Amino acid sequence: MELNYQQPRRLPTDLKYVLKWTEALSHYSTSVFVRGQKAFIDNNCTFYNCYMTNDKSLLSDPRHFDAILFDVENHWDSYPPIRTPFQSYIFTASEPASMYPVCDPLLDSFYNATWTYKLDSTIPQPFFRIYDHNGTLVGPKADMNWITDNKSISPKLRGKLMYKKKMAAWFVSHCKTKSGREDTVSKMSKYLEMYNYTVDVYGWCGKLVCPKDNLEDCLEMLRSDYYFYLAFENSVSEDYVTEKVLYALNHYTVPVVYGGADYTRFLPPNSYIDASKMSPESVASLMVQIVKTPDEYENYFRWHRHYVFVENPMASDVCKLCELLNNHSRKNSEIKNLSNWWNTEEDCKKDRGNGKFRL
Repeated sequence: MELNYQQPRRLPTDLKYVLKWTEALSHYSTSVFVRGQKAFIDNNCTFYNCYMTNDKSLLSDPRHFDAILFDVENHWDSYPPIRTPFQSYIFTASEPASMYPVCDPLLDSFYNATWTYKLDSTIPQPFFRIYDHNGTLVGPKADMNWITDNKSISPKLRGKLMYKKKMAAWFVSHCKTKSGREDTVSKMSKYLEMYNYTVDVYGWCGKLVCPKDNLEDCLEMLRSDYYFYLAFENSVSEDYVTEKVLYALNHYTVPVVYGGADYTRFLPPNSYIDASKMSPESVASLMVQIVKTPDEYENYFRWHRHYVFVENPMASDVCKLCELLNNHSRKNSEIKNLSNWWNTEEDCKKDRGNGKFRL
């Protein structure tokens, strides 16, 4: 059916209209994806002449929208039958590439920009930000230049560490994952038991529950009782480091990480243990060694002299979307090799050649 291509009526023509094509983004309705200009105004954006909607009929023709957001979580049942050169099609994702591969070659050169957790996205959206003590944003980024020194931690910080007695905690609700993290934890636990230590598993995948079954109570317990926290990702994907690592960093606990990221982009040196680079036995042995050497354990907190880690809600980067649409000097470029950029070869083995045009 031929679309009736008319100018929108009774709507301001000086706004940049942004359409959420799928409902996958609706769970952000309380923050960034609120209909209208609210997200851009509330976040004090330099440019706030952008209007967000998920109403495809708001304008008389999909080609009137300045940008359309497509979320990786949804496979397409339908998509715009035609587009105009001025439109920006934007690939968005907060879920990992290994869980939502994008392998169809038809999607290469389909998008004009990316808005994801990957640090080389057009609009990078990491799960947390790193600031120095002057309040300057310093990361995460691909080429982090970390400040290191050999100074001892403060007496106040030492006091927060001295009463810990338990080895490691893990808060988890997804028991079978693509990353296989549960197998690594199981092997680590067996080795730790040889030294009379345990990994305490809280949530649906373990036998323990937090006081009052509340995350804040869990985190308080983490701060006071545990040496380590297992910040294990459910998927192994580049740059996929979620806010769970902040459970440890912001509660005086050392994170033991496991994922597909280059953690030097996200965490200061000697502030974490990377379990994806070592055998479970070696990880367990190192944890025991650190616990038995208090000075060595304290060294994992030297970063407190220089950095602050803050969770990064998606609303914090919505300004970059409106700025992008107002950048008249920017050519509406194409993401020519999206499948290579987003996926690994392993991600696409099962999806390649299935004949589906999908997100």
